Amino acid sequence: MSTNRTDAIQISRRYATALFALATDAKKEQALVGELGVLAKAITENAELKQALKNPIVTHDQKANVLKALMAKADKLSLQAVDTIAKGGRASLIPEIAAQLHAMLTEQQGELEATVTSARTLPAATQKQLLQSLTKATGKKVQLTLVENPDVLGGLLVELGSLRLDATLAGALSTMREQLLAPTH
Repeated sequence: MSTNRTDAIQISRRYATALFALATDAKKEQALVGELGVLAKAITENAELKQALKNPIVTHDQKANVLKALMAKADKLSLQAVDTIAKGGRASLIPEIAAQLHAMLTEQQGELEATVTSARTLPAATQKQLLQSLTKATGKKVQLTLVENPDVLGGLLVELGSLRLDATLAGALSTMREQLLAPTH
């Protein structure tokens, strides 16, 4: 079963919403988010596991068993969640589901997550100033995730929820290229 990126996000959001509601009722949000986050990281970092979860030859039950074995010491709710996801044929979406769950938890706690991408490590003073500015602008506690990507060349890319502020040199060059190549009427 092949899904495009938009479908994957929608499916992941449905799973995450249902799982988060169950976890909230059981007062196990932290456990679920933490355990699925660890599993998602393992999937993302292990190319063989990632490929096996996408492989249609591997049965849903086999995928569920492997994932549950990786989470042997996890909470019962987390194990049931992974079992349901895998047996539903969506094991490869666990990293996206985990990301959705994490976003829901931070929102529930009145926090926002901001991802800041720069070409090189930001000095501590700049990080502090950026955090203060985002906190003041949103009125919420902001958690910064800093990403280094030399491809941005310079400047910052700030992603805060659905808001994306691209103040990178690479972004400016891309915009300029698009404008130069755009047909004129």
